[in-house]
Amino acid sequence: MDAVSIIGEVSLLWRDTDRYDGDVVLFSLDTDEPLALNTFEVAGALATLAEKRGVEEGVRVRVDCRWETVEVVNVDTGETSDGARAVVIDVVVLTDARRP
Repeated sequence: MDAVSIIGEVSLLWRDTDRYDGDVVLFSLDTDEPLALNTFEVAGALATLAEKRGVEEGVRVRVDCRWETVEVVNVDTGETSDGARAVVIDVVVLTDARRP
């Protein structure tokens, strides 16, 4: 699958530290395109970079993702199938709503 870019304003942001992945940032966007993917997780070096770039609530960002194939397991039957999952490859701050 192809890469996709989603643009919107950060509406909710949560930070944590994972014992294996280090810094983790979870955020939701109020996207420019209705029904676009709007919830993202970044970890490790990309999470640190996103924070340094100023990703905060109220900031407009572009999130670049690539699709990867993952195995999905039906918990009721144990059957498996292929599914797609978006993996964030970059977060770029476009404008900061807090600055004039």
